[in-house]
Amino acid sequence: TFYVAPVLNPDAHGSLFASPRYRRGGNTQPIDRDVDGLVAEDGYDDLNGDGVITWMRIPDPAGSWLPHPEEPRVMVRADPLKERAGAYRMVREGRDDDGDGKYNEDGSEGVEVDRNFAHAFEYGKPEAGPWPSFAPEAKGIMDFLLAHPNVALAVVYGPANNFLALPQSLGGGGDLGTQKFEVPPQAAEFMGLDPEQEYTLDEVWEVAKDLPFVQQNNISKEQIAQFLGAGPATKLEDADQKLLKHLADAYEERLEEAGIDVDRTAEQYRKGGFTPWLYYQYGVMALELDVWAVPKPEKEAEGEEGEQPLTVDRLEEMSADEFLSLGEETVAAFLQEIGAPDRFTASMVRERVESGQVTPEQMAGMIRQMGTAGGGGEKSAEDDDPETERERAVLAWIDENRPGMVAEWTSHTLPDGTEVEIGGRYPFAALAPPLEILEPAMEQHTETVLDLAGKLGRVEIVNVEVRDLGGGVWRIRGIATNRGFLPTHSRMAVRAEAKLPVRLRLDTGNDVELVTGYPTVSGDRLEGRETLEGEWLVRGKEGSSVTMEVVSDASGTDRETITLQEGV
Repeated sequence: TFYVAPVLNPDAHGSLFASPRYRRGGNTQPIDRDVDGLVAEDGYDDLNGDGVITWMRIPDPAGSWLPHPEEPRVMVRADPLKERAGAYRMVREGRDDDGDGKYNEDGSEGVEVDRNFAHAFEYGKPEAGPWPSFAPEAKGIMDFLLAHPNVALAVVYGPANNFLALPQSLGGGGDLGTQKFEVPPQAAEFMGLDPEQEYTLDEVWEVAKDLPFVQQNNISKEQIAQFLGAGPATKLEDADQKLLKHLADAYEERLEEAGIDVDRTAEQYRKGGFTPWLYYQYGVMALELDVWAVPKPEKEAEGEEGEQPLTVDRLEEMSADEFLSLGEETVAAFLQEIGAPDRFTASMVRERVESGQVTPEQMAGMIRQMGTAGGGGEKSAEDDDPETERERAVLAWIDENRPGMVAEWTSHTLPDGTEVEIGGRYPFAALAPPLEILEPAMEQHTETVLDLAGKLGRVEIVNVEVRDLGGGVWRIRGIATNRGFLPTHSRMAVRAEAKLPVRLRLDTGNDVELVTGYPTVSGDRLEGRETLEGEWLVRGKEGSSVTMEVVSDASGTDRETITLQEGV
């Protein structure tokens, strides 16, 4: 079964066809963004009457923007260190409708639906809503999915791409790889730990896993984490991340074979987003795919062979995988060039990135804060930062593929007499390519979804044995397995207790009596090809029948009727 929701944010979708057009993520719920007791009193205005909302630059010697010297359509940030003084303020096209000296600070756009879900919700952000599920769209989606626990995998077509850029941590205390805990004194004494020392979850689990109490009660690592007060998760479980990486490799290979560029900027999902709620709280593997984006420009060939030297600016735009692909000598040379302390070795830095303790972007920020950017972080005045480089690449692609979708800067006088200029690229110009470019990408993403569907977990009973022990007593042994490639549910689902365990159950009915044991045996989840075994003693007449059933919330059900006779 495929559940398809074509439009999850109908108000924003409707704005695609409204006038004036602009990109929005919010619905039409009224929000008082400037906290003045009024709502939607100062929104965007189509000042030049072209039917779209672009940008407005206002001359201001204290402004933070100036035109790019080689591409005046692109505005770049001022940089006093490079003697680049600002000349403009940049705001979206519009008037000061409420006369408070600000532009477009309280428009008609309401709650951003993709920030209104119940995981890592950003309290205090008006655009996220006052509380999770405040937006009826978000609540409707969550209500539907909570009523359908059979969903095994979710694919969201949105701005992020979890295959081209594996999800980064949403931040917070749930990153169990680095978080340390104080073990309560009584538990510490029981495990032989120091109650005054802090331990990582792995360190506590290493001691606890072999304790008879833990083994006899089938206590999991996730339950230990909850006992220690780990808080909400914000980072993918290791097992889920490895699985996602495996699927991502196949995805990239599929796109490359189809001639579709995979070297493009891939965004991350946001706090309070639909995709993280699906994974962290609903308990399914959730993928967000952008289908298509403007590819990065081809880099000019290097004059000499060899690896390009690492700089702080390159580091800032790298993914963890890109950083880990660098040679250790390159990282060591970079650390030496920026004057890093001797204790920061290349191997140590690589280990921290690999474990998720720090991202390349965070590392670049720390280097700049410490003022140790050195030669590796400096750029000549004519070099572009990643943001500017990206904008120039987008404009170049638009010129080639969607000409006429960038408005030249033109003068305009606001009602209060302020002289401004209006221009910039049209909304959606870089999001909606010509059909001949989009169709191959759509085809490959359809193939991706069908391939994933074929890999879903599927539980089956694969073996049943019946043995006559005499005196009307029979021993029944059953084995169930997950026939699929994917597990029955994610590791995060186990931690969040979002899915019931896989159950192998014997229903004896009225004619057969269970002699020993429990009717049901269970396992947290089944990996692909993993098995779950059960054994029961029952009393009944030869020829009587019982029913064996294996059940998984998201990976199906299988059932067999068993006759009490030797050799079944």
